[in-house]
Amino acid sequence: MSNPVFSELLLPTSFTHWHDESFVESGGQIKIDTNTSIAYAAEIYQNPCALNDSFSFRRLLTAGSYNLGVLTVLSSNVGKLKLEIDGNLAFDDMDFYSPSVVVNGILQRIITIPADGLHDFKFTVFAKNAASSNYYFSGRKIWARKI
Repeated sequence: MSNPVFSELLLPTSFTHWHDESFVESGGQIKIDTNTSIAYAAEIYQNPCALNDSFSFRRLLTAGSYNLGVLTVLSSNVGKLKLEIDGNLAFDDMDFYSPSVVVNGILQRIITIPADGLHDFKFTVFAKNAASSNYYFSGRKIWARKI
C-alpha cells in the first residue's frame, strides 16, 4: 500500500470502541451496571477498581493525527489514565477527577497513529489526583476521528 490515496480508501480514519468489549490486561473484570441517568444507560468499569487496572483493544487505522474522546463519569473517586499505542506512550495526563459528579463527561486528546495498519491501544489507570479517593474508571465509549 505505498499509494497514500489507495491507503485512505482501504483503511479506516475513525473508530468507536465500547468499553464492555475491552480485553482486560490486568485487574478486575469488566462490569456493567444499568444507570438510566447517563448516556447509553450503562456504567462500564473494572470491578474491583485498583491502581494499574488496564484494558486494551485493537483497531485498523490510517496513519495520522486523531482526535480521541472518552465518554466517562467524572467524580471524586476516580483515577488517571495513560494510553499506549503499540507499546509507545501516547499520553499520561487524562485525569477523571471532579469534585462534583459529571455523569456524561467527555475528555479529549490528540493522538498520533505512526503508520497504516493494525494498532494496539492499551489504557492503564496509573495514578490518581491527590484529591481523589480511589482509582475508579467508568468509561462507556472511546472514539477517534482523523484530523
